[in-house]
Amino acid sequence: MDLSHQQLATAKKEALVTLVGLLYIEENGLLSREWLGDAKASLQALFLRTSGEETMLRKLIEILKTTRQVQGTFTRIAQTLEGVQKSASALEARLGSLRNYFDRIGLSAEENADFGGPFLVFSQQFQRRIESLARFMRQYLEARETEAKHANIYRIAKDARSRLRERLSTGIAAEARSEVEGRIKKEMVAAFDYTDAESNYKFARRDSRNAAEDVRQELEEIHLMCQMAMNPTARDPAPPSAPGATPRYEDVYTRFVNAMHRHSRLRALKDAILDLFRLYQSAHGMFRHDFDSLNRAVDTMLGNPDSYFDAKAEDTDILAKRQKLFRIERLIPFLERGSELARDEEHDGYPRFSRALSAQLEDTRAPWADIREDLLRAKIQADADVSTRLE
Repeated sequence: MDLSHQQLATAKKEALVTLVGLLYIEENGLLSREWLGDAKASLQALFLRTSGEETMLRKLIEILKTTRQVQGTFTRIAQTLEGVQKSASALEARLGSLRNYFDRIGLSAEENADFGGPFLVFSQQFQRRIESLARFMRQYLEARETEAKHANIYRIAKDARSRLRERLSTGIAAEARSEVEGRIKKEMVAAFDYTDAESNYKFARRDSRNAAEDVRQELEEIHLMCQMAMNPTARDPAPPSAPGATPRYEDVYTRFVNAMHRHSRLRALKDAILDLFRLYQSAHGMFRHDFDSLNRAVDTMLGNPDSYFDAKAEDTDILAKRQKLFRIERLIPFLERGSELARDEEHDGYPRFSRALSAQLEDTRAPWADIREDLLRAKIQADADVSTRLE
């Protein structure tokens, strides 16, 4: 057989594989109308378009799954912030009771100057710090959620591009034999550029770091205030300050101890005031614990995304895409095997090739076994079409 006859025979055999694939794709709506037009050009074009759709579907499914799972995970993590709100509510209730008591007994000018006034100013400052902390922690949580989402999308995009490039460089897709095939390969590579995903991730990571710094600064301010509400002997060593510098916060603990000695009526407040000071200390400890817990949870999620993004209950959109991906994943190895058979000189005649292809489709252990019945029906139609054209 001369070269032209051999090329013609190969083309006829490839036409059968291409038509089987196209019939199956059209029956199950696996490619867009535009892509189907390109895919009809050749077996390689069909393979390229199908590979591109498979990679895109895989990427879309992972991104949809990530978006939904990140939201669910962060909803659970956000529950750690409830402690901040509870502490703020408890503090507000205690302060309200003390204000009412001060109003009831009518503090004298001396009592107010020695303790009542500075104490209420300090407590209002502390309460505002808690409110700011709660706001910063919510902003931080939102920033980490965005970072987690973009980190995983970046990972998915890189994996998708690597997977596609590997597929386009081997086997049936290795060498473009026509202008259409060359154009499709360029389109595929360009479509999976992950530059934007990388840029979004870097910006999100920067924003979350800035948000974390806001939380840390607020925690440090609360810590400094807590130092002023405890016995001086239990305080952390104070950093050296400039000579004559005014302390940043009032020493309310020392003020209260001194005021009790000068004003007997304030002694009745001893238990309530000390209880409030203890609430300051425990609140700060819980805030820091919540922040550390939140960081550990998010860091674990970012370090092990698969354990968090493994969807257990998928919505309709993801299920539909996953079913489509399932069919395409099984069609691709069939197209690859069909291409190999078409070039195999052992099956040099069309009838012999057709029987060999049917034998492949009936193999229950083949990668396409799950869709073999549909492929066999498509082959029957394709055989009729190709054999009629040949005659």
